[in-house]
Amino acid sequence: MKAATAPIVELLQETQSVCPHCLDVVDARIVARDGIVFMEKECPEHGEFSTRLSPDVAHYSWMNGFAFPLVKPLTGKQSLKGCPEDCGLCKSHLRHPTLVEIELTERCNLRCPVCFMAAESVQAAAPPGPDLKHLEGIYRSIMETTGPHTSIQLTGGEPTIRPDLPEIVRLGKRVGFSSIELNSNGVKIAQDPEYVKALARAGISGVFLQFDGVTAGVYRAIRGADLLATKLQAIESCRQAGVQVVLAMTIIKGVNEHQVGDVLEFALQHRDVIAGIAYQPAFGSGRFEISAESRLTMGDVAFLLGSQSKGIVKPYDLWPLGCSHPTCDAATYVVEHGGRFKTLTSMITRREYVSYFDPKSPQGSVLPDIAEKMFPDLEPGLSIVVMSYMDATDMDLARLRECSMTVAGPGGSLIPFCSYQLTSIHGKKRAGILAGRAA
Repeated sequence: MKAATAPIVELLQETQSVCPHCLDVVDARIVARDGIVFMEKECPEHGEFSTRLSPDVAHYSWMNGFAFPLVKPLTGKQSLKGCPEDCGLCKSHLRHPTLVEIELTERCNLRCPVCFMAAESVQAAAPPGPDLKHLEGIYRSIMETTGPHTSIQLTGGEPTIRPDLPEIVRLGKRVGFSSIELNSNGVKIAQDPEYVKALARAGISGVFLQFDGVTAGVYRAIRGADLLATKLQAIESCRQAGVQVVLAMTIIKGVNEHQVGDVLEFALQHRDVIAGIAYQPAFGSGRFEISAESRLTMGDVAFLLGSQSKGIVKPYDLWPLGCSHPTCDAATYVVEHGGRFKTLTSMITRREYVSYFDPKSPQGSVLPDIAEKMFPDLEPGLSIVVMSYMDATDMDLARLRECSMTVAGPGGSLIPFCSYQLTSIHGKKRAGILAGRAA
């Protein structure tokens, strides 16, 4: 009998992570085993853990080879306990926020099986959310910390259940923010086309719309109901109101990963109203659990697009955005050039990309802003961003320190998104775990 060949193991990086059970900080190693990238770590109490980070070490290493200048936050509090305990942002944070989420409510008008928000019972008992006076304080605190170039995303829960949402938008405009986006499931927008027109008059810059695929079965699996017609009507309502849409596709292996190309084709057919796609591999947080077998990574999505986009987007067309860690998000920009669709990243060099990169550009505008400078005669295209959110299984504190996507927390703090959403694999926040230990 022929002896089994030992796997080829290569150490790529040493970092720090957290234990998926207790969220204590632990040392971690990023390694390649037979060309597949994993994070490996060990908790003294809960044992060893291994999480797949990328299907291809060459692609992963290529992504990490992009280098952009670090633009630190304008202000920061002292780091006392270390990452991730001092998020707020602390002086150890390396990148300036380009997007700040403001949570308007924990309540929602859907009960999606896939959701990183609190459990349904918690949502039902949740208070209505911050009032206008409190929100004005949040807006002004963000302005003082980040300046007017930062994009605001109003989120929840479902923000459209708040009857004062148009006034909330107007308030943000009065404080001085030019980009205020709504993160929505689209139900209210579909039911009442005049509603999004009111939001447009208030000054909304766009709608970040949950859009998980192009068939009914996908929505039944991910959202608990057939919402395809609702999504299509929401897009039409935005078209009639002159409001641009970004499609946010949550991707789960075995459910809808075969439709990433279909969503791209749909967006290209409706690019008069759809400005971009955010592909978001599902991550585990709150009341949503994802198994190791169904976990997809940014690299997986890049290769899925390469096989499903009919040659429009190749895996190496997706480049790190430059406003965060290279493995946090990757993007390209599809334009019509010479009678066919091409990616901007296939038309420029890496040197040109870094040279024209503007650290003030919001995440989804990095490449469109470069296209406007380098190819002013091009018609507006379609932004594609792949978001690689972290959870307790793959949390990398080196990546966390470069986060530019933050959430407005208590007391004027700005907390990196992945830190804000972090829960153990049992759905518990760090504070709850510590309280349990003290009891």
